[in-house]
Amino acid sequence: MMASQHSTRAASIALIVGLVFGACGASAQERVAGDDEAEKVMEMRSQTMKGLGRSMRTLRDFARGRKDAEEAVMAASDIEKASTEIPSLFPIGTGLDEFLDSEAKEVIWEEWDAFTAASQQLTEKAAAMVAAIESADQGRIREAFGDLGRNGCGGCHNRFREERD
Repeated sequence: MMASQHSTRAASIALIVGLVFGACGASAQERVAGDDEAEKVMEMRSQTMKGLGRSMRTLRDFARGRKDAEEAVMAASDIEKASTEIPSLFPIGTGLDEFLDSEAKEVIWEEWDAFTAASQQLTEKAAAMVAAIESADQGRIREAFGDLGRNGCGGCHNRFREERD
C-alpha cells in the first residue's frame, strides 16, 4: 500500500471516531446511547483492528524481505496512530455481555486503566518499530517486530479479547 493510502486510512479512522463520539457526546467511559450507536462503534472497532492486522502482515512481510522499508515504516506508523484511538472504540455497552459478536471482554471496563495502558504500550512498541526500521539493523528490526506482536498487540489480545473461531 502506498504511503498516501496509509495516511488516508489513519486519517479516516480518526475522523470517523471523532464524528461518532462528537455527534453523540460520548466518551469511551460513557455508555453508548443504544444499539445503533453501539453497532457503529463496533464496526469502526472491527475496521480498525483489521487495519492493524494488515499493517502487522506488512511488517511480517518486510521482516521476510518481501516489502520495502518505506512500506514497513508506513505500516508501523499506521499502528502507532491507530493505537491512540483504541480506547475511544470501546465505550461501555459494547462488550460480550451486550453483543454476542463482540470480542471485547468485560474486564476492559473493570480495569480501564490497565486497558488504556496496554493501548499506550502498543503506541510505544509501534514507535520503536519505526525507529528499528529506520536504523536498518536487522537484529533490532526482528526484536522490535517480536516485541510489537507479543507485548504490543498481545498486551490487549491476551487479556482483553475473547478469541472467536
